[in-house]
Amino acid sequence: MSVDRKVLAFIKENPGSNPREIADALGIPYGTVRSAIMRLREAGYLIRSSRGGYVVRAGLPQGLEDELSTPKQPLSSEDFKALAEAVNELRALIESLEERVSKLEKELDLLRKGLTPNQSRKSVAGFEDLLKERGVVRASQASKLSRKPIDAYVREGRVVAIGDLLVSPSFLNAFKSRFPLRVSEVRGLKQEERELLNAMIREGLVYLHGGREYRLVD
Repeated sequence: MSVDRKVLAFIKENPGSNPREIADALGIPYGTVRSAIMRLREAGYLIRSSRGGYVVRAGLPQGLEDELSTPKQPLSSEDFKALAEAVNELRALIESLEERVSKLEKELDLLRKGLTPNQSRKSVAGFEDLLKERGVVRASQASKLSRKPIDAYVREGRVVAIGDLLVSPSFLNAFKSRFPLRVSEVRGLKQEERELLNAMIREGLVYLHGGREYRLVD
């Protein structure tokens, strides 16, 4: 089977996989996997998932569907263990989302009353002050608070842009030093760290290895 077919078959069985996970699982060089994914995307076989990995497009030709379909094997004890860890990961992500929803609801309530979250504390912090306090600031919020273009901060190396987040270099380096990060440790992260982890996953900077721990992409 060609590399393209191997990659396509793996993604069909493991939707949401990213290039690093595929390369590790198949024993194929990372660059070769990236090239195969590019060809498969151009051919219309793959699409990017919302979490940053890839999934097989629905409605493949029947012949290709048959070729990629493999008989299902009974789950081993290792499979069950990996599945349980994946469930724990999903629970942690759901808890993170619930926290974000709760925060957004509070901010929306303040906006309805004609206040911003910062004004509710009787002070309006600037972008730099907020970045120093939290380490992570959403780009949309930073553009409202900053006195100069956000790109200027990025060019000066004072912030690092990751998805829709702006992160202070010191906060990012401290967070990276915690990797590899076990799935069981996600629940203990601060809200800012969870937001950063999710952004790094979406941007393909972090991948889940063996369903057990998060690793930085080389």
